[in-house]
Amino acid sequence: MAYRKGANIIGFTPPFPPFIILYHLVVALVRIFDWCVYRVRITGRENLPRTGGAILVSNHTLLLDPGILAHALRPRRTYFTMLEETALIPFLGTFVRLLGGVPIPERPGALRALDRAARTALRELGFIHFFPEGECYRENQVIQAFHPGAFLLACRLNVPLVPITTVLHETRWRGRRSFRVAGKDILLPPRVTIVIGAPVPVPLTLLPAAGQGEDGASLKRAAKNLSEQVRAGMQATIDRERGSKTMYRGIMPRLVKHPPREQADVPRPLGDERAVKAI
Repeated sequence: MAYRKGANIIGFTPPFPPFIILYHLVVALVRIFDWCVYRVRITGRENLPRTGGAILVSNHTLLLDPGILAHALRPRRTYFTMLEETALIPFLGTFVRLLGGVPIPERPGALRALDRAARTALRELGFIHFFPEGECYRENQVIQAFHPGAFLLACRLNVPLVPITTVLHETRWRGRRSFRVAGKDILLPPRVTIVIGAPVPVPLTLLPAAGQGEDGASLKRAAKNLSEQVRAGMQATIDRERGSKTMYRGIMPRLVKHPPREQADVPRPLGDERAVKAI
């Protein structure tokens, strides 16, 4: 079923057979690709909560990040949030939603819609995943400021956050990272290490106070502080694993034309600040 603005953002749940069959078929192919191309190494699977739900957050560095993360989480599964404009693309949008894609609505009350979707996701699969950088910064190893939407949800639902860090290692052959083939420069794909971190519980002091609405300024500040804490921990993981910071290739172009983004197309150091959106 094609997605339309205003529709339920979780359209397919585990009892729907195509949702199960397509997912396992695609993940099987992705695992082969990951091992052959990215030589993926996965650590920290034991950190995934066995009971209760969790919100997963990752840095976004590769087009195939959702597939790589699905590989890392197996046999567990998660719903992945995605741009609403992608879900609206005929056929592709339905295909991605069948794999567990959840479009983030661009309308008033989006947080309430995501709240309902997150509760469904946690009940059905136990996890819902966010890329809080908001864009795919290709092969970037300087994590950008996080939007606080995932962290607001964690506070509202009182579930832990599990940071999953994608670490990239530069690949060279005979001292070269790229080769010219048919007049084009072909880059060697990086080696990928996926580090699943320990769950970060939401401190009791960050839980919504009685009578505080979803737009409460103090809750937004608390979510922003929590996002910075998690981001700093993920950046420390990249530094510890010696992720390469020389490969950045700019922001991934979106599939749908849109107005120019305000973000500078250059990775910023962790100490820099920028305006923070709710989602």
